[in-house]
This record gives sequence, C-alpha cells and structure tokens, in this order.
Amino acid sequence: MNAAFDVGADDGFHGILFAFMNPEINIYAFEPIKGSKKNIIKNLKKVEIFFGKKISNYEIINCAISDFNGHSQFYETNYKVASSILKPREKLNKFWKNSQDFLINTVSEGVKLKKKYKVKVITLEKFCREKSIDIISYLHVDAQGNDLRVIKSLKKYKKCLIEGVAESSKNNKLGMYDKEQSFIDLKKKFKEWNFKITKVELVQKNFPSYNVYFKTNYKNHQLKNNNMFNHPSKRIERLFKRIFLNKNNLKDFIYLFFWKIKKYFN
Repeated sequence: MNAAFDVGADDGFHGILFAFMNPEINIYAFEPIKGSKKNIIKNLKKVEIFFGKKISNYEIINCAISDFNGHSQFYETNYKVASSILKPREKLNKFWKNSQDFLINTVSEGVKLKKKYKVKVITLEKFCREKSIDIISYLHVDAQGNDLRVIKSLKKYKKCLIEGVAESSKNNKLGMYDKEQSFIDLKKKFKEWNFKITKVELVQKNFPSYNVYFKTNYKNHQLKNNNMFNHPSKRIERLFKRIFLNKNNLKDFIYLFFWKIKKYFN
C-alpha cells in the first residue's frame, strides 16, 4: 500500500489537502487532542462541498505518534496547536519573554498548560505493519518538539519513506518542551539514517524553529507514475485556507469552474 502521513494534524489542513491532491494515495492523519476529530471532519466536509467531490482516501487516527507503543500523558495548552506529549517548560528562554514580536508573545503565553490527560501512543512501525504499507510517499510531522522521535518510530520502515518535512527548534536553549530535540539532534540522526536535507526555512518570520525538508537516499523504491506524491502549490494552499475559514472570493469560484471543466474532459 502507498500512504502518506500527517502527524500532528491539528485542524486537518495539510492531510486533507494532501488527500485532495493525491487521490491514489491513502492519507492518514494523527491527532490526539480530545475533540479534534469532530473539527477535522467539519473541515473535510467544507472541502467536499466546495468541490462537489467525496474525499475517500483520508482517515483520522485519534492517537499520538512516538518511539514507543502504549499510553502517555498529553499536555493540552491554551494555544491548542502547541499541545504535545512533551511537557511544556515551566520557564522559557528569555528570548520568548523579551521579544516584541506579536506571534512569539502569543505562542509563549499560549504554551501554558490548560489540562492534561492520557492518550494512546503508537509507533509508525506498528501502524505500517498493521496496514501493510510498503511505500510512504510523504511524511508531514508537526509534533511539537517530538518530531524526531516520530521519524525514529518508523524503524525498519524508514526504507519505505521517500520524503518529508519535520519541525525543530534552532537549538536546545530555545525549545519550549522538556526533552525536546533540536535541529542539531535532527541533523545528526539524518546523517545516520542516510536522509538528505533539501531545504531549511523558518516556521514563521523571527520564529526560533525550522521546517526541515528532506529526502531519503534509499534505492529500493519501486515507484510507478501514480505513486508519485503531488505537492500542492501555494495558490492551492491559500484556496484551502479560505475554504476552512469560510472566506472564499470570486477568484476561488473561477478556479473551481475551470477545475470542473478540466475534470470533465479528463
């Protein structure tokens, strides 16, 4: 089976977009936050209604991913997207407190603990084995400080992975969570695993963390044309964001008109 993973799915944005762009690939979205599945399904319906198309290759898994199987304490924060199975640090680096940047101030305040509860945790190795997955076209990880352990959890299935993106703090001092792994840790492991970093970019302007894009160097991927992962353009990403926010404009409906014509003739 050919699959792609969205680990730390939040509101479902990336996974739903991947599923729309890649109807031949099974997309699995993992999100442990209580009540998240209902919100993701709501957003999925918005996309389906806008395009008049059922998205049947998308599945939500209400659990966390890490390098062990079992259960763990989950820390839900005031800023939900900052929630993690890693405990937020009680004292953040002075960078967070002294910044004049609005987003950084918002995150530093939002990362404070709201509530905690037990969640199910599985490895991607176990999931791949149970689903008979032998190709992982794309791995999107946003696990709030736990990204490297998510990739580690693939174990032998790392050889099935083609490409992906993970998030990491610039260094250990600027991390927001206990036991968080930094960009330096990630680079060391990627070298060990034979992964090639293709691009590094700031998550947001002035933000002390990176999106790290990578590809594997394994030679055993038996890919056909319909196995290749279609990456969404920035234009499509902006369209989906407006769909999620119920803020579609005239250009979106013009795009929809031509999209339907293209689908009809194909």
